[in-house]
Amino acid sequence: MADSMNKLIDTSSQIIAYAKDMAYSCQLKKKKIFSYPRFVVSFFLRRSWEMFESFIILIKERRIIDSAIILRSVLEMGISLGYIFSKDINEEETEIRAIIYMLDGDKQQLKLTNANLEGFKEFNSHIKERRDELKEQIIKMEDELKNKYKTKDWSLPSIQVRAELSRYNFFKKVYNQSYRDISNIEHHSMLFGQHYVESKGCDPILKINHLNFRSQLKPSVSLYLFRAVFIEIMNIFNKVFQLKWERKLSEMREIHEKEYKLLRDRSN
Repeated sequence: MADSMNKLIDTSSQIIAYAKDMAYSCQLKKKKIFSYPRFVVSFFLRRSWEMFESFIILIKERRIIDSAIILRSVLEMGISLGYIFSKDINEEETEIRAIIYMLDGDKQQLKLTNANLEGFKEFNSHIKERRDELKEQIIKMEDELKNKYKTKDWSLPSIQVRAELSRYNFFKKVYNQSYRDISNIEHHSMLFGQHYVESKGCDPILKINHLNFRSQLKPSVSLYLFRAVFIEIMNIFNKVFQLKWERKLSEMREIHEKEYKLLRDRSN
């Protein structure tokens, strides 16, 4: 692996370590209370650093498509956080957007659970309890939206609209320049499968170089983009919990931006 790629990976590992320290400093804070925005950003920070660790493993092995699928997930996380914590809305609207985001996820999960309840029972004896818990959570959130916030529209905007409503130029660019393109990668689409199978005899292609047709998924570029979004997730987490990590985040951004020149290393 090229020295420049090793450098990007080392710095990324340091940033993950900072995220873990940030989470630990959050645990030490006293008198914290529940809020939907806090729940979402805490989940996204914890989940994204786990994904980041997996992403680095895939990048090291040059698993271009599999790493791109994880990258797409973290891009969606970042865009959704940008939507919830948009720069031009008040605290109440942030709470409403967080509830709507969580409500949408719980409704999708309930729909999946109900459609496969008998099958789930074979492997999870507590699936009915889980279903009932989802129902209770949905009722609670709908009640808050209706009675506390007098909200009429509970629909979650599309990812494209979320990017626009975020008012973050960074997340708008992420959607337009990266997310939309990566979304064209499909696991089992036969159109995508043409890169895996020889068209005439239907023989599996043994050696595949995905960069021949998706040069934008160059490992160094993907890693740099993942890192940029991850730092923004850390930034929002820091603001929400008032952890006073501004100086450290500024240092991370400076190091991150200085390594931009490594993206031009053709050996990656």
